[in-house]
Amino acid sequence: MSISNGKIRYNVNPVSGTFDGLTAGSVYGSAVSMRDIVNGTLSALCVVDAETSTLTITASWQGSADGSTWVDIAHAPQNPAGVALATGTAGADPAVTRAVPAPEAAYGFRFARAKLTNGGAQGTTSDTFTVGYCYARG
Repeated sequence: MSISNGKIRYNVNPVSGTFDGLTAGSVYGSAVSMRDIVNGTLSALCVVDAETSTLTITASWQGSADGSTWVDIAHAPQNPAGVALATGTAGADPAVTRAVPAPEAAYGFRFARAKLTNGGAQGTTSDTFTVGYCYARG
């Protein structure tokens, strides 16, 4: 299927914040309706900055039928854990920007959202994130 540039959406509904006070906690991108998104085109545009030593930030996806009850979506067929985006090194590394594609199963839900999870150390205000979405409208 050919997609015209007028239908491409970049960094839609961005959400920003910090991992302040979270230990093994998650933050979420806004919910996106899957209704008009062309299969195979959705990705989360993630910008993360892990400044705290040993803090690790991973990305994954969730789906929902109603926009309020969410379920984690595995990346088939191997079903790996979330994609590691950054590991804190006491301020030595700059922010990391990655596009994380939605798994195929996301297109079977009415809504989807990106999920960022920190592990290791407790986050601080210097551990930041922004999540927006890129996709083609059908």
